[in-house]
Amino acid sequence: MIIYITANDTEIGKTFVTSLILNCLSKKNKFSKIAMIKPIESGVKNHKDSDLGVINHNNKNLKNIDYFNFYSFKEPVSPYTASLIQNKKVNYKSLIKKINLINQDYDITIIEGAGGLMVPITSKKKIIDMIKDLNSYCYLVVNPNLGTINHTCLSIQSIREYNIKFKGILINSYPVSPGISEIYNPIFFSNNKIKIKGVIPRIKKSEIRKLYLKSSSCLSKDLGGKFNEDNFIKSCKKLFKKRHL
Repeated sequence: MIIYITANDTEIGKTFVTSLILNCLSKKNKFSKIAMIKPIESGVKNHKDSDLGVINHNNKNLKNIDYFNFYSFKEPVSPYTASLIQNKKVNYKSLIKKINLINQDYDITIIEGAGGLMVPITSKKKIIDMIKDLNSYCYLVVNPNLGTINHTCLSIQSIREYNIKFKGILINSYPVSPGISEIYNPIFFSNNKIKIKGVIPRIKKSEIRKLYLKSSSCLSKDLGGKFNEDNFIKSCKKLFKKRHL
């Protein structure tokens, strides 16, 4: 089984959310062997600071995970643009084949994409094509604030047009004291039958390790956690009514 973590934008914490998902799923007894793949990454100066390096570091005490990366570029631009700059062509067909072969040897494969759905990999292939061609289950990381409804709904529209197996959204960096948008946006998603598969709180860097210890509270059952969407929406409705009605 392949699950693919993508986002409705860049720089909204997709790597951090993926790292939490990996941590949570690795503690499930049924997943004794997990493949963590970052197929393509750009903006990499050294492995330690790469997305895969960060995920590895944050889960360094876990023994049932193997990490894979196939293309790494230095320039912080789209993979296709970076490949042109470095004159290093991405072989898309080979990439899909390699991932499928890896997936056969593992209980579950987790993939973190590069940027959002329409980010180009080659002149003809985008991230959304990879999700489709791998027959992945797709999770979309979104931010909680003003503007996320537009970006999220457009992304989901594209996912559905491609007939991708969409599981739901993960709301990252949810504030302790949410404003009106942060309170109502989840209600809107729920009312429009968009599943919320997790809510990750906004935290300080010093609190990251604590969050890993309780990662199951942030993520849904299918991601190894115990997050309850109904309870979260009820709390949002209660807070919305209290503050604004």
